[in-house]
Amino acid sequence: MFRSRVLVLAPLLVLAPLAQAHHNSQAEFGPFGSPTIFVEGRIVDIHWGNPHISMDIEITGGAIPAGEKWRLVSHPIRIMEEYGFLRSDFAVGDNVKLHTWTHVRNQPLIWPRAIQVNDGPMRSNLRFTDMIDIANGTFESLNIVAPLNLNGSPPQRAGPETVAKLKEMGLIDANGLMIWPPPGDAD
Repeated sequence: MFRSRVLVLAPLLVLAPLAQAHHNSQAEFGPFGSPTIFVEGRIVDIHWGNPHISMDIEITGGAIPAGEKWRLVSHPIRIMEEYGFLRSDFAVGDNVKLHTWTHVRNQPLIWPRAIQVNDGPMRSNLRFTDMIDIANGTFESLNIVAPLNLNGSPPQRAGPETVAKLKEMGLIDANGLMIWPPPGDAD
């Protein structure tokens, strides 16, 4: 009896910390379509690991006072790579510009909507917000490069209104997946 309980409980003890380590970004930073702020900063430390990568940023400008230290948190490594970000893209001392959400409970944490490193392009860090912006006709004005995995992505997490608009725009294929870039785009 005791032995069977140990066999049942042992996996739970191993998995419990993993379950608590992962969190819902929308619960901590607001819904996909919520407003962002713009900040600039310098990377002072990088933690490239799972369950989420993070970087410590010293703010140099934008909507957060200069000199403050904030932590950028984002996706797990695999998702960052699917979006087109590699560890080698970031170095301590790099300057970053961010369209970002702040933590809903006023902690010094930010989740990036889009990231620009040094003088590179402003790259998207959330395809579902891209879908919302595309459906609302605001994406191109943001000058954000879509993530590598936007084309062929399932749009349902962007919400039923967004899916309906994308269908009307001809940006959903027969399998219900996102088409990007738009058909007929020269890019």
